Amino acid sequence: MSSIGIDIGSTYTKYCVLDGSEIVMLSSEKTPVRQKEFFEKKTSELNSLYPGAPVVSCGYGKNNAGSGKAVSELVALAAGAGKIAPDHNVVLDIGGQDTKIIVCENGKLKEFFVNDKCAAGCGMFVANTINMLQTKFCDISLGDGMQPSVKLSSTCAVFAQTEITELIAGNAQPEEIMRAVIWQVLVQSRALLGKVRADKILFTGGLTQIPGIERYASTVFGLPVTVPENSNYLSAIGAAIIASN
Repeated sequence: MSSIGIDIGSTYTKYCVLDGSEIVMLSSEKTPVRQKEFFEKKTSELNSLYPGAPVVSCGYGKNNAGSGKAVSELVALAAGAGKIAPDHNVVLDIGGQDTKIIVCENGKLKEFFVNDKCAAGCGMFVANTINMLQTKFCDISLGDGMQPSVKLSSTCAVFAQTEITELIAGNAQPEEIMRAVIWQVLVQSRALLGKVRADKILFTGGLTQIPGIERYASTVFGLPVTVPENSNYLSAIGAAIIASN
C-alpha cells in the first residue's frame, strides 16, 4: 500500500510516496504563500493518484496540508535517517530558517537542539548572498576542503552583509565570498554539535546540494561527514514512513 509524506519547509516543499518500503516518487517545489488553499488542492490530487494512501505532513506549514496527520519535522527527520543511513545516529540539518541537530536510534528521535533564531546560521543567509552576488550553487567549488581565503567576523546576518559589501568593494572574488559565507554558517552549526557526542555526522538540508560541501563540512567539524542520497528529502521520506505505520 502507498503512503505519502509532505515536508512543507520555509522555502521548498518536498513530497515522498512510498509503496511499502520502496520510494516510488520524490519531488519538490517552492513553498507557496497561500498555503492552506494550495495544499488542500495538492493533497486532493495526490489522493486521486494514490487512492487510500495515508498522508503525514511535517515542517513549518505542516498544519496546512489539508488532510492526514501532522508530526514534528524532527520526528520525521529521525524516521528518514533511520531508513537512509541507519548507521548514523547524529543528524545535522541546515534549513532555510534554522539549523537542527538530532540524535536518533532505529529511526526514533532521542534528543534534539535547534539554533537561536539567527539568519546568519541558516540556509536563507546563503541564498540571499547568492542572489546578492548574482551567482549560483553550481558556481561554488568546495571540493578541496580548504578554508576560505577571506572570513567573516560577524555572527549576525545584518553585520555580515556589511562585511560582504566591503569585500565586494575590495574586489574579492564572488566564489571566495560564498566560501566564507558557507564557512560561517557551518562554524555556527559547530556550536550546536558541541552539545552532543558524535564520531560522524549525517548532513541534510538544502546546503547539501552544493558540490563539495561534504568535505568542506568535515574540515569545519573535524569529523567525518556523510551527505546521503536524497539528502534534501529525509523529512518527507520519514513522514511517508510514519504514514505507512
